[in-house]
Amino acid sequence: MHNSSALRSVSKSLIDSANEIYSVAINNREETEATRKLAPAVVEAIKNNGLFRMGLPEKLGGWGGNPVETLKVYELLSSAEASVAWIVWNNHLACTFGRFLKEKDLKEIYKNPSHVYANSARPEGVATIVDGGYSVSGRWTLVSGCELTDWFVLRCLVTSENLPSKLGPGALLKLFYIPRESVEIIDTWSVGGLKGTGSHDVEIKNAFVPNNYAVDFESPVAIDSAYNRLPIGCINASGNASMALGLLKAAIDELEKMCSDRITPGKNPDLRDRPTVQAAIAKARATLSAMRLQLHSSVHQIWEEAKAGNRYTDLQLADVWSASHNAATASRDLVSEIFAVAGTASLYTKFRIERIHRDIYAILQHGIIQPHWMNQAGMAYVGLEPTGAMFRT
Repeated sequence: MHNSSALRSVSKSLIDSANEIYSVAINNREETEATRKLAPAVVEAIKNNGLFRMGLPEKLGGWGGNPVETLKVYELLSSAEASVAWIVWNNHLACTFGRFLKEKDLKEIYKNPSHVYANSARPEGVATIVDGGYSVSGRWTLVSGCELTDWFVLRCLVTSENLPSKLGPGALLKLFYIPRESVEIIDTWSVGGLKGTGSHDVEIKNAFVPNNYAVDFESPVAIDSAYNRLPIGCINASGNASMALGLLKAAIDELEKMCSDRITPGKNPDLRDRPTVQAAIAKARATLSAMRLQLHSSVHQIWEEAKAGNRYTDLQLADVWSASHNAATASRDLVSEIFAVAGTASLYTKFRIERIHRDIYAILQHGIIQPHWMNQAGMAYVGLEPTGAMFRT
């Protein structure tokens, strides 16, 4: 494994698992790309190493320690294959939502260690209140890993005679746990970046969901632990940023390898002799280290507050949001610079820079990392109250 200086002092329990998956992800990259979903060998490696359960309570096989360790996992996996990191990250969010279930339902839904979970927080469905629960219908876009999934967590607008029938003020939104057999997958994922995530549309027609399988962000947390007290929004953003850092690291590694491999006899300058290449590598390495340090430091501060049972300040949350956005956008900009200075070699799929360039632009399309989160962070820094719905959640 070509591993640059970055990932040190890491948790053996998580990072060793990620290292085992790393080579499997590399060896199956072409199958993942060709089939538009993770290769079966990769899925099995993730299951066997328990990384589909990181967001669950420890008693269900989850991770209960510092969330910075999960960021290191996303970064390492992304440096191998971005789609692998994306599915692990997305599955973590689907497991995180389990904190709002009653404990018996949490244990029932997440009882099988081989199960995979997917989610969509976009309210693209409608849930009509019926006897004992809800009738759910809708079509959700961009549901990553849907073909691998055993349970879906999907957000809906709840409707009844006394509730608004459209999104807006007063609308009631809930997340619904729905088993795979109630879901139809519609093949829509014809894309360039993150092709292996299989982020197709899914459709549900009049599926019954019992009351106890419907939750929202105001539901009580079943198991009180430091990890379950972490804010969902900014921690999710930090995971997205870590994947971008992983792609930047992979681009640096690839460009340095190209410089070593493409040395020719004679007087003509090689790739490594170009000032633009030298400067790009130096800048990318410095930025990678700085952005990672800022991101990990801000998330570690949140973790310390969670362990102490303290309420987060808006400034602490703003630090995570802004560090996440900075890390992601700086990584994208430098991957683009590396793509440019590598010259025509960047166009060829035999060099990883081509796919890295596609993937990082896809990663930064996610709503959790958009520029408006910098505005929200800035509001906190100037003494205003951030208004974003997920800023404190």
